[in-house]
Amino acid sequence: MSTSYTPIYRIEKDGVDITNRFNDRTTQIKVELTAGGGSGDRCEIVIDDRDWALERPAGAAKIQVWLGYQEIGLAYMGTFEVDDVILQGMPRSMQLTGTSTGFNDMKKAPQIANWDNKSVAEILGEIAGQSGLGMSISEELGSMKIPFKNQVVSNLHLIHELERITGAVGKVVDGNLMFVPRDSDNSASGVSLPMLVLQPEHFGQWRVRFTSTPKYTGVKARWWDEASKTYKAVEAGVTGLLSGGAGATPYTIGSQFLSQAEALAGAQSKARALKRAEKEGNFDLAKGDPWIRDQQKIIITKMREGINGGYTVDKAIHTYIKSTGIRTTLECRAPGDDVDYSDLSEGPYFLLQPKPGEPMGTVIPDGSFNGSVPF
Repeated sequence: MSTSYTPIYRIEKDGVDITNRFNDRTTQIKVELTAGGGSGDRCEIVIDDRDWALERPAGAAKIQVWLGYQEIGLAYMGTFEVDDVILQGMPRSMQLTGTSTGFNDMKKAPQIANWDNKSVAEILGEIAGQSGLGMSISEELGSMKIPFKNQVVSNLHLIHELERITGAVGKVVDGNLMFVPRDSDNSASGVSLPMLVLQPEHFGQWRVRFTSTPKYTGVKARWWDEASKTYKAVEAGVTGLLSGGAGATPYTIGSQFLSQAEALAGAQSKARALKRAEKEGNFDLAKGDPWIRDQQKIIITKMREGINGGYTVDKAIHTYIKSTGIRTTLECRAPGDDVDYSDLSEGPYFLLQPKPGEPMGTVIPDGSFNGSVPF
């Protein structure tokens, strides 16, 4: 199969294709897809304004963006609400910056609320309703009970707190509040997400960094026992590089929880976060691949020990540059579940194995995964 592809894009506004308004002027389209953590997906479009003929967008215009190749097709990047316009020079240009639709509707001012023995789905459902968002949450996370939660922070901060407690990714995608397990093989609707297998020839520049962290016997969290009027502690074990040796002690979470269940979930989530922090990888792909999303698992093979193994994409940055084509940069972490996926024969994985120079879109079966996260 040919590895010479022609980069293309498509831009729609309210369902109407307006690409022809950009074709002669677009110099760059940059999309950042981020796995939660209080951040929304972002899109930045730079347009040539050489004759000052461009009309400045009024209000919060909503646009849909696709990137891809003429010989393969297009990968959907998302719907973005333009919230920032910059006119600059030289050369004369207009920069449009947009955030994932619905993210800016999230209430960012402090809110006062109390939830008593509510599920995660009930709490997030109320938050989504306040901002006019739909909701997509995995059954596993949605059914988790939070015995008591006192909110004195913004809704966005509360979602981030629930991320830390439950080990989830919470983000707004196309007007839907999405909440799924981090390092999961499935989307919020249970659809299996593909695992991408990459070899040295798939990369341009790359860097893998190991962070020296103390070794712990576990993660300890304290909670307030109302019945006995005392603080008690629970502990989650750690595995892999985090496992402690002689003289090691548990990592203790500084804040206190309001129930044993919340404390245990928080300890388990922190143990996975510490595991992910041990190893990070930054990879520039030799061929831009806009089908790769945040939260996608990749497996690197045929490189050296320390590089080979599994990663989860924390942020996927796809950039269309008129003069050079499409560039993809992946910011990755080690999986928090202590599985490196090196042995491809183990597990019922949905594997995609493009040849060097072929984007992921060339091996997607029957168009079943079009680059968007299926709800």
